[in-house]
Amino acid sequence: MTQETTRAALEGMLDAFTQSDTDRLVACYHDDIDWLFYAPVALFPFAGARRGKAEVLKGYALMYDIFRLTDYKVAVTLVDGGRAATLSDVQMVQRATGRTIRSRIASFHRFHDGKLIEYRGFTDSFDSVEQALGRELQL
Repeated sequence: MTQETTRAALEGMLDAFTQSDTDRLVACYHDDIDWLFYAPVALFPFAGARRGKAEVLKGYALMYDIFRLTDYKVAVTLVDGGRAATLSDVQMVQRATGRTIRSRIASFHRFHDGKLIEYRGFTDSFDSVEQALGRELQL
């Protein structure tokens, strides 16, 4: 893939994600997607490892049920061939409590034939847990 086609695929996927448009997301993912978001699954059940488009979409359904995405801004995008990395500022509202959670997420994408085939996402999960619980953790 060229940098231009990778950038276009990434932008289309991120737009579908921020709009919670699962129909468009389906078209963005390769059937054999290898997806991993590093965060504690007990509080963020959409996180963890998922394999295949259907499993990834189940994770998104969980996320959209538990959280309402209120802001997603990509601060940095790097593209090299079929790979892309982003650094994004994200804001979500926890539906059950009304708490706002703000995170910075580093994401690494690999595209094949115009579709996302591999994803790795990282955030400061300790900070996200404290925000989700509404208190500082005492260690």
